[in-house]
Amino acid sequence: MELVKDVKNRIIHVIGKENIEFVSHSKNYLSAGIFTRALSFISIPIFTRLLLPNEYGILAIFSTITSIFVILLGFNIRGAVARYYYEKSNDFAEFLGSNLLFILFFNFFVISLIYLFKDSMANFFVILPYLFLIAILISALTIPCNMYLSYLQISKQSKRYSLISINKGILGLIVSIVWVYLLKENRYYGKVYSSLLMTTVFAVYMIYNLCKLSKFNFKLEHIKYSISFGVPLIPHALSGFILTFFDRIIINQLTGSLNTGLYSFAYNVGMVMNIVVMAMTKAWVPIFYENLANKNFKKIDNLAYNYSKYIYFTAIGLILFSKEIVSLMASEKYHTALPIVPIIVIGYVGVFLYTLYGNYSFYRKKTGLISLATLFAGGINIGLNYWLIPIYGYVAAAYTTLVSYFLLFLFHFLNVKYILKEKDIISIRRVLSNFAWIILAVLVFIFTNSYINIFIISLIIKVLFAVFIGWMFFIKNK
Repeated sequence: MELVKDVKNRIIHVIGKENIEFVSHSKNYLSAGIFTRALSFISIPIFTRLLLPNEYGILAIFSTITSIFVILLGFNIRGAVARYYYEKSNDFAEFLGSNLLFILFFNFFVISLIYLFKDSMANFFVILPYLFLIAILISALTIPCNMYLSYLQISKQSKRYSLISINKGILGLIVSIVWVYLLKENRYYGKVYSSLLMTTVFAVYMIYNLCKLSKFNFKLEHIKYSISFGVPLIPHALSGFILTFFDRIIINQLTGSLNTGLYSFAYNVGMVMNIVVMAMTKAWVPIFYENLANKNFKKIDNLAYNYSKYIYFTAIGLILFSKEIVSLMASEKYHTALPIVPIIVIGYVGVFLYTLYGNYSFYRKKTGLISLATLFAGGINIGLNYWLIPIYGYVAAAYTTLVSYFLLFLFHFLNVKYILKEKDIISIRRVLSNFAWIILAVLVFIFTNSYINIFIISLIIKVLFAVFIGWMFFIKNK
């Protein structure tokens, strides 16, 4: 035992206690994040086989409403909790108590007000008023949950944070599957009721824990602090939401829940690309910041070029085999959404490209233009959707989102080059040099799906193309 203890102490001495702690917490958060995302992905083939496309569409709108009102009702108080903990931790208990009281009473007042206008508000989203109110209630209950999770994160209780997240995900999935399965008609109510039940149970638990941490000595200055911190961030959060989810609302308004369900399914399949982009971005940002601080511009350019190849290769793989993925993920009722999956995947490549240059602005703390650009792109997205969806159907929404993301990419590149005037920025020519292979992958996808009816031949063509791209990207120039 002494030997083990001695080895452990030597490892801590060499690596550093803070680094050991960082790795430990990162592992817990990463595990929770991957697990909850995996549960969401696993649930897709289950619910697409239990629900009709129009029911899937109703749930997509229901989730969208919940996401909107978490932003609007929450004031980003979870962010204020994290910031205040480090700035003025001596009266943190009073701060927590004041904000908990405020958010509970404020949301009670807002829900009462919304109830008076529930019919007109529900009509905007083309959803039943009853479902609309449940979505609002879930949003309100989610906010104190987020406050408590924020506290666990800043107080370095990563194990507890992960356990709550994982248990909520597992229990929520099990209860919702059973409830949906037991219903004979309108099965989407099973998902709605299970979401309300699980959110309520966990909200009661987390509010109880917040009460134990809080001192209920209400101070208006604590509320002013939270609002002044959180309210300016609402437009940025909403603009990001518009780019990601608002198209579903418009599709539902203009064409109905059936097309909303098909579009949402295709987006959930394409979201695999977003998960890859976000995961790789988290790894890229600290490397980028470190090298930018040390003015290693050539190294940044080379790393970005290699980074882009991994993103492009993932996109090419998802595009080539999207038909097989869709077949595994859903019954034939959803297969008509297949043609837009490659467009959605390319859209997330646009997300990678704009974050690549957007990181310069974050590093220089020049984030004002980012919010404006995102709002502008969101406005264009809304305008194009209202114009094109009545003409081309829900397919148009995938293309308008693609255009919006690439407009953001163009803005961030021009911002870095001409407004921030950064020297030796990442070469756009090098980053885009392999983009043509993605277009070629789309052509292979169209050719194999339209003209090759024999599955094994189609599969061989796609596998050979993927192997060739892998050789081009990672072996040829070694």
